[in-house]
Amino acid sequence: MLTDRFANGDTSNDTGGIEGDRLDHGFDPADKGFYQGGDIAGLHEKLDYIEGLGMTSIWLTPSFTNNPVQGEGEDASAGYHGYWITDFTTIDPHLGTNEELKALIDDAHSRGIKVYFDIITNHTADLIDYEEGEYGYIDQATSPYLDAAGNPVDVTAQAQSPDFPAMDPATSFPYTPVRSAENQVMVPEVLNDVTMYHNRGNSTWEGESVTFGDFDGLDDLMTEDPRVLATMEDIYTTWMDFGIDGFRIDTAKHVDFAFWQAFTATLVDHQATAPAGEQFFTFGEVYDADAQLLSPMCATPTWTPCSTSPTSPPRRTGPAAAHRAGHGGAVRSG
Repeated sequence: MLTDRFANGDTSNDTGGIEGDRLDHGFDPADKGFYQGGDIAGLHEKLDYIEGLGMTSIWLTPSFTNNPVQGEGEDASAGYHGYWITDFTTIDPHLGTNEELKALIDDAHSRGIKVYFDIITNHTADLIDYEEGEYGYIDQATSPYLDAAGNPVDVTAQAQSPDFPAMDPATSFPYTPVRSAENQVMVPEVLNDVTMYHNRGNSTWEGESVTFGDFDGLDDLMTEDPRVLATMEDIYTTWMDFGIDGFRIDTAKHVDFAFWQAFTATLVDHQATAPAGEQFFTFGEVYDADAQLLSPMCATPTWTPCSTSPTSPPRRTGPAAAHRAGHGGAVRSG
């Protein structure tokens, strides 16, 4: 469900409470690249319609607070899709409030309808710049990471290690990352730390850049860093407690395996205390038509084997089952 494009139940939130014009608040129903006014209130009003269609679940596009507008001139567009997150703890004000979401979930549950969140751990909004003014990808062979003392570091080998090295923003990265004062807006606040990002430039969609490169400028989190893992675990177990029934995980193949193995284990461990309990279900996007590139997301020696049966019950271990679905696939756990 692309909430912004479904139903406008509250016109007072169309601009998200932001002053100015469309390049400030992102609302322009005359331009499909900007917010159109759909919101949680409108979705809630349409639950009778959704129930009447025989739907048993609603999968919401990312709903957290976004950078309202990115790009300049003809390239400017709005974050109506939800993939430019600045605050992982609140619903985007263009869509409504946390309280409105809770009311929607409770009403949906009373009708036997589950509500799933589309979530992101790979990146945030594009709020980090590089001093060099260049953005092409620089690989690790050309410019390895350096710890704060200047020693070369293999962050893949150190992934999730308690000894993961401290980085210096001025010397540790191939580019010098800079976050301006007006872009110190990330929530949780720890995500304002530029050393928690890969800082290697835009992905070429090949080789190591698949997991280390910026997604068309979006700030790529260094998911190998235990601080990033801990932050994402805290964010998403809190949303589990909110009453969400499961997660669709965006850009799964762009995040390192060590992160997924730890992150999904945490979700599994948290199921017992979450409202959805053992029925909490996750599935992830793996966009690739090449079976050789897709298959590692389906089964590895430390991941649960594939299950392609559409009637298979959710399982507690994962991130593991992948299925081919049109243009891509999915990683699944439950």
